[in-house]
Amino acid sequence: MHKVIERIKEAKLVPVVKIEHIEDAVPVAKALCEGGLYLAEVTFRTVCAEEAIRRMKEACPQMLIGAGTVLNTQQVDEALASGAAFIVAPGFNEKVVNYCMQKGVPIFPGCSHASDIERAIEHGLKVVKFFPAKELGGLATIKALAAPYGQISFMPTGGITPDTMMEYLGYERIVACGGSWMVKEDLIRQKDFKAITKLTAEAVKRIQKGKQGQEAQQHLTKEECAASQLTLEGLGEGVVAGFGEMLLRLSAPDHLRLSQAHQLKMHYGGAEANVVVSLAQFGLNTRFMTKLPENDLGQSAVNELRKYGVDTHFILRGGERMGLYFLEKGASQRASKVVYDRAHSAMSAIRSEELDWDKALEGVKHFFITGITPALGEEVARVALKVCKKCQEKGITVWCDLNYREKLWTKEEASRTLQEMMQYVDCCLTNEHHAISMLDLDLVVEEVEGQAEVGRIDQIADEKTRLSAIAYAMTRKYGFKQVALTIRHSVSASLNSLSALLYTEGKSYFAPFYDVQIVDRVGGGDAFAAGLIYATVKGYDPQESVAFALASECLKHTIEGDFNEVSVAEVCALMNGNGKGLVQR
Repeated sequence: MHKVIERIKEAKLVPVVKIEHIEDAVPVAKALCEGGLYLAEVTFRTVCAEEAIRRMKEACPQMLIGAGTVLNTQQVDEALASGAAFIVAPGFNEKVVNYCMQKGVPIFPGCSHASDIERAIEHGLKVVKFFPAKELGGLATIKALAAPYGQISFMPTGGITPDTMMEYLGYERIVACGGSWMVKEDLIRQKDFKAITKLTAEAVKRIQKGKQGQEAQQHLTKEECAASQLTLEGLGEGVVAGFGEMLLRLSAPDHLRLSQAHQLKMHYGGAEANVVVSLAQFGLNTRFMTKLPENDLGQSAVNELRKYGVDTHFILRGGERMGLYFLEKGASQRASKVVYDRAHSAMSAIRSEELDWDKALEGVKHFFITGITPALGEEVARVALKVCKKCQEKGITVWCDLNYREKLWTKEEASRTLQEMMQYVDCCLTNEHHAISMLDLDLVVEEVEGQAEVGRIDQIADEKTRLSAIAYAMTRKYGFKQVALTIRHSVSASLNSLSALLYTEGKSYFAPFYDVQIVDRVGGGDAFAAGLIYATVKGYDPQESVAFALASECLKHTIEGDFNEVSVAEVCALMNGNGKGLVQR
């Protein structure tokens, strides 16, 4: 069984062949072999499938041939009698799976839901088919399903193209892809076997080139990877975890006021959830810890995270309800408005002993939290402080965005709680106003980056000098490794100008300003945080880091909903000056 899986894994591509006329079987087999692919799955959707496998195997004994679309045990017997080396099924048929296991023949059942995967695990399977891949959401769905089930790998089939094949194969949990473009039914009917050979050879060449690239990348340092703007999985970067409340957002459409709206648009979000989703989009391994109610809304929220590939294994279930917030988008001179409805939410009732923090933090190298989480109540604040302490003990880098929300608690409560938490924070993200009002800084500064500047921080006229002084004061008091201050100049609710400062090792680095026409500003700061964490993980230098983080924030302002659904390539394109908004064709 293991030898079969290893051959499939080595080939990376399983041609899915439908033979309608028996005389086509051998020419198709030879065409595949001539193209460099000694593997095929012959579907049992035609009356001549059994004989086709037999003839293909006799003509090309070096081929590994399996039977696909197997629906019952009788077809299993017929396939094995013809020389099939493995069985592929469209769904999880327990009788077929058990029968194959008894006979010791590899079986790859179709699994498209978590319950299917859990049944596969119970039967001791290591590889499952994911079908129909394209219609079920492709690689994003596979990553979501893979997150809680580390022992399972996937073989996606259905709608795979040469281009999407390479995207799938870039994910370490993909054993191989099943595809039919090189053995299309029309090509077989037309007996254009040369075309089959050509398409197969092109696919094999793509795969070999991808393998060579992966082997080369494995020898790169993190600095070299960052310089090349590569997003490599499995490079020892560990997991980025977030802890906070996930909310259901209900927003008035088309810039209507809440008092005008007769229907509301629904999104999921929450600061920490926004960050881990963004990082998952960037290709990092992420995990989210929270508590959600045991109802359809709670499950829908979990499903949303899984869709992006976030590990949801440590999400607790229980409590009374899910927290809500209502959004009224501003326009021109009318400001946006948020109405919270999160009292007695499941997350606000979380208790420290409910979660095994040692397990939850296993493999974690970066931990993200915001000042919103301890605002949910005294017990939640105690839990937040405990997990930050635990991270420090384990050598995990703690990131915190102050994110003061005056509608959730008083300035005095926030300042007292956050100052205690800052003792365990490595990297602090905030803005000028929150830094001064929350952190009880020494406002008298004597030196900023080697230049004498005596006086109160809030009285320094030059913005860059003032912000550098604030970051210096924050670092001096709390010992932060990094301080990031976002800068927002608001012309109106529709037009903002954005920049940011990154302060590290006694030096300030500023990103250039972007003028942003706002589609949705909620989650902008979270996108900045995700961008800075990503750049740090990848080893970018400070100037590149703050530039990447700001470009990420800028793009989020153009996207509806809380989540920043952009790729590393899009962020890098904006960093490199491609911000004209021209149509990409």
